[in-house]
Amino acid sequence: MIIGIDARPLLSTPRTGVGEFTYELLFHLFQAHPEHQYILFANAFRTQSALPFQSEKNVTWVETKIPNKIFHASLSLLRTPKLDRYVAKRAGVKKIDIWFSPNLQFTALSKNVKHVLTIHDLSFEHYPTFYSRKGRMWHPAVHPKKQIESADMILVPSSHTKRDVVHTCKKEEQGVAIRTPGLCSHVAGDSAVSFQEVKEKYNLPESYMLYLGTLEPRKNIEGMLDAYASSNYLKNKMPFIFAGAVGNRGKEYAKMIEQTHGARYIGYIDESEKQALYAHARAFVYPSFYEGFGFPVLEAMSCGTPVVASNRTSLPEVVGQGGILVNPLNTAQLRHAMEEIVTNDTLYEQLVEKGKVHAMKFSWVRAAEQLNTICEQII
Repeated sequence: MIIGIDARPLLSTPRTGVGEFTYELLFHLFQAHPEHQYILFANAFRTQSALPFQSEKNVTWVETKIPNKIFHASLSLLRTPKLDRYVAKRAGVKKIDIWFSPNLQFTALSKNVKHVLTIHDLSFEHYPTFYSRKGRMWHPAVHPKKQIESADMILVPSSHTKRDVVHTCKKEEQGVAIRTPGLCSHVAGDSAVSFQEVKEKYNLPESYMLYLGTLEPRKNIEGMLDAYASSNYLKNKMPFIFAGAVGNRGKEYAKMIEQTHGARYIGYIDESEKQALYAHARAFVYPSFYEGFGFPVLEAMSCGTPVVASNRTSLPEVVGQGGILVNPLNTAQLRHAMEEIVTNDTLYEQLVEKGKVHAMKFSWVRAAEQLNTICEQII
C-alpha cells in the first residue's frame, strides 16, 4: 500500500500539540508497518531544519518551496494541484492509495484516492474569538465542513470530539473513529535533563504549581491568575509557574503573569526539560475552555503530578480519576481545587496514584495500529 501523508504539521517550530501528535503517530506507524510505502509531503518557502524520518527505508519526502500564500490560494480557489497526483509524480510512483491528513490543511485530492482526515477539535467553529484575525480567516478558507463531508474516514482523539463532529458537521457516526493518542516520548522516557539543571536554569523553587501550554485565550490564563490572586495562602506560599509558547494575545498574558504576586512566566521550554518540570510540580493547572484532547494533562499525570482541569469538552476523559475537575468560569471553585491539592496531603497522594494508572491506558502503539487497520479496511 502506498500512503501519502501531509507532513506540514511537522514543520511548525516550536512543535505544539498537533506537531507532537503527527510525529509520534508516524514514528510508531513506520516502525510497526514497514510493508507499506510512505510518501511525506511538505511545503515551505523558507529553509527548515532537518526533516524527520529521512533515514527510514520505507519513507520518501516530497518537499516544495512554493510561497504558502500562492500555494494555499491555488488549492483553495482552483482546487489544483491535486496533491496526491502531484506528490505521486514527484515521488516516482504511479498512484497513491490513501492520503492521510494529520490535521486540517489546504487540501485538494483526486476522487479516486481514499482520504483519512484527523480533526483534533472544532474550537474554531464554537469560539472564533479565541483566534487571531489571521486564524479567523484561515479556518473558513480550508473549507473544514466540506473536507469532513468528503473524507472517507475522520479520526478524532476523544468521544467529545466525535460527538462534536457528528452534531456540528452532520457526519455519519460510522464515518468518525476515536483514536486516542499516547504519551509523547519526551515525557514517557528518561528525562534528558535533571530537575537540578532545570531549577538552576529557570531559578525555580522546590515546590510550585504549574501551567504548561500556549499562552492564548482558549487556555483561560486570566481565570487561573484571578483564582490564584484571590487566595492569600497560595500567592504567599506556593509560586505559580507558567511555561510555554506565546500565542494569540500571548504577550498580554505574559505581562499579566508578571504583574501577579507569586506568579512567573519562564517562557518556552525545551522538550527535554518537560519531564523534570512536571514531576516536581505540586499541581498542574489546566482549566481550558475547549480541548480536543489535552496532551499536557496526560503528561503531568504520567509524571505523578495531580491536575486541576476544566470539566468541559474532552478533558474529563483525559483526566479520569487523576485530578479535580472544575467549572472554568467559576473562580472560587478553581481556587478551592488548587488549595485542596496544595494543602491536603492525603488527597494529593491519592490523585498521584490514580493519575499514573490512568495515564498508562494511552498508547501510541495502539493508536498507530488502529490507523493502519483503518487504512487497510477502506482501501
